[in-house]
Amino acid sequence: MQFKLEQIRPKELLQRIKEEFFPPRILDRYLFSEFVKTFIGTFIAITFLALMMKFNDISNDLKATKAPKFHAWLYILYSIPDIAVNYSVNLSTLFAVSFTLGQFSANKEIVAMMSAGVSFRRIVAPIIAFSCMLWVGVFFFTQIAVAPMNAMANEEHKLLKEGSGVNLSGVVYQFHFKGKEGFYYIYYYDPKDEEIKGGFNYIKLNPDQTPDFLLVSQKAKYDPARDIWILKNVEETKIDDLNLTYVKKYAEKEYYLPEKPEYFKKPKGSVEEMNLFELMEEKESRLKKGLSFGDVDIAKHSLFANPFFIVVVTLVGCVSGYFTKRMAVVASLGVSILVALVYLIMNPSFKSIGENGLIPAWLATWITPAIFLSVLYIVYKRMKL
Repeated sequence: MQFKLEQIRPKELLQRIKEEFFPPRILDRYLFSEFVKTFIGTFIAITFLALMMKFNDISNDLKATKAPKFHAWLYILYSIPDIAVNYSVNLSTLFAVSFTLGQFSANKEIVAMMSAGVSFRRIVAPIIAFSCMLWVGVFFFTQIAVAPMNAMANEEHKLLKEGSGVNLSGVVYQFHFKGKEGFYYIYYYDPKDEEIKGGFNYIKLNPDQTPDFLLVSQKAKYDPARDIWILKNVEETKIDDLNLTYVKKYAEKEYYLPEKPEYFKKPKGSVEEMNLFELMEEKESRLKKGLSFGDVDIAKHSLFANPFFIVVVTLVGCVSGYFTKRMAVVASLGVSILVALVYLIMNPSFKSIGENGLIPAWLATWITPAIFLSVLYIVYKRMKL
């Protein structure tokens, strides 16, 4: 037996879409206008509540800080894009779809439409198309606006915590780095002076991965003209065949090291501050330095998976709205809260597992939408929607 797949002709498909949806029918305009009004109102309400919670979170910092109070308002302002993308859009879409279709179902309007020969899929097609456009729009908005605004918000929050003075804990860090020929352990790299301060340790390895020598110094200054590092108060330990050969101390000594100053720059802040290209660069940088990059992989996949959940909650809202018989507001709120709770439990849990390397990052990120879609597929097939 041979199976033949219907050949898809793009021109014919576009022509059918044009004939079916353009110009929009009265039914499409009626349903979509009701949905949009509910969506916008819910979006504004959820965003406002989230901002109030944000302000409540920083109230203690605001009381204790010596920094100007306008940093708090800037922090709130810069947090709006992240709140809108990660909370408001999903919840408002879910509620608006469920409430709008619930109202139509409770008033028997859905039954009337289907009795007139319009399928349920055709009824909700404009809303699903809108959610798909939101998915794409949110993805690009995250790259262009959310990531840089998150960085600015974190900077304002740091100023609130530190006050107007300079807090060393905000800049000092300790890191192990894997170099081309050995391993580094440094305390703080000052990019302005191109100098490592507070402690510099380097162990040079032989080709067979046995220790060659060990350097321990208080400071390390890079000389770009001669491409060398100048170490101060340095202790040099030579190791031969795993045996200590000598230990010498110098007030100052020059060394050639394969790594340049930019190699020791402090890793970027939260992955939420990076777009797709910056995440790719960050992963490459961490690979070179021998640092973990699980959170980078999770963030990279989340750039696609998180906006896609808009489409998922739209489909959930369609099902819940279809089966709503009365009290559409109560039913919509119940469905929205239930889906939000399940999502907020499952999604971070799987991401945490993926970040620790127990499952692949792509699976950890996409498994939650996949579970929701699987359940929806079963419901749609059984109910013949």
